[in-house]
Amino acid sequence: MDVANLSGVSKSTVSNVIRGAGRVSDATRRRVLDSIEALGYRPNALARDLVRRRANTVGVMVGDLANTFYAGLVKLLEVEASDAAYTTMVCNTDGELALERARVETLLERAVVGVVLLQFSGDRMVLDALRGAQVPAVVVSCHDERVDCVAVDDRAGMSAAVEHLYDLGHRAIAHVSGHLVEDSTRAARAAGYEAAMRKHGLPPRLLSADDWENGDPGAVRRLHELVSGNAGLTAFAAGNDVMAVRLIDQLEAGGLRVPEDVSVIGFDGIELGAHSRIGLTTISQPREELTTRGLELLLDRVRGGSVAAPPRCVTLEPRLIVRHSTAAPRA
Repeated sequence: MDVANLSGVSKSTVSNVIRGAGRVSDATRRRVLDSIEALGYRPNALARDLVRRRANTVGVMVGDLANTFYAGLVKLLEVEASDAAYTTMVCNTDGELALERARVETLLERAVVGVVLLQFSGDRMVLDALRGAQVPAVVVSCHDERVDCVAVDDRAGMSAAVEHLYDLGHRAIAHVSGHLVEDSTRAARAAGYEAAMRKHGLPPRLLSADDWENGDPGAVRRLHELVSGNAGLTAFAAGNDVMAVRLIDQLEAGGLRVPEDVSVIGFDGIELGAHSRIGLTTISQPREELTTRGLELLLDRVRGGSVAAPPRCVTLEPRLIVRHSTAAPRA
């Protein structure tokens, strides 16, 4: 950090100079080396230390550790990385772009061997920083064609959610999403919802969970009116399970019953949804396969695969799990 501040460059640039990696101008390299000398560091010893730590540390960057789906992925990654003789360093970004950029700089400063991106925003500067440092990365749980990735077919999964509700007899179905779902994932799931609705000649209705999740009385009242008023919604397909559980809580707090008055289906398959009190019908993601395949792609690059080779994308199939938050619409 002191070297970066004194030389006026990023921490990843300092790391690149020490390791002799990336593209660094002669002037910048000289400035960094002068700063190292002025601060009394021993560059060769520091470089050896960085190399040692790079040998067995995988960085994991996650958008929201409060979401148990991603917390579960982190736990699986930690176990699988340990089995492969690697340690993990986890950074949470709270879905904020500035924090995402800062966290990747921190991981590069720690000279990680590679980075797993969970709930990735898709920010180009993050990928550029990783490429510049010649550190491989893999995106897990959402699609990104610019880098190795492993994800489920989000579009097909949300289409399956609508088909399930349609088969039960629902025709007034709304899709609910929010800012904590990655942009690419949110778009794919919304597209799957709209395609399934139009297939059956039904008008799509897109809603934002951000409007009512903070408990604003006016927003909650409008949510209830969508069910009990002229809109006559009988089902919600939520963008993820966390939103689905919160939606059920808001609906039931206002006197509506799930599924007697309105059905709710989620997406992800978090453990909380399986509790008997909630019984959330959901589109489940194969978490173990997501992390296993993702780590395989990353370590293949680490152990000799070219970082510059074309990206590889793996698409997995989601699975419908029917519980008791969905039922035939009320008469």
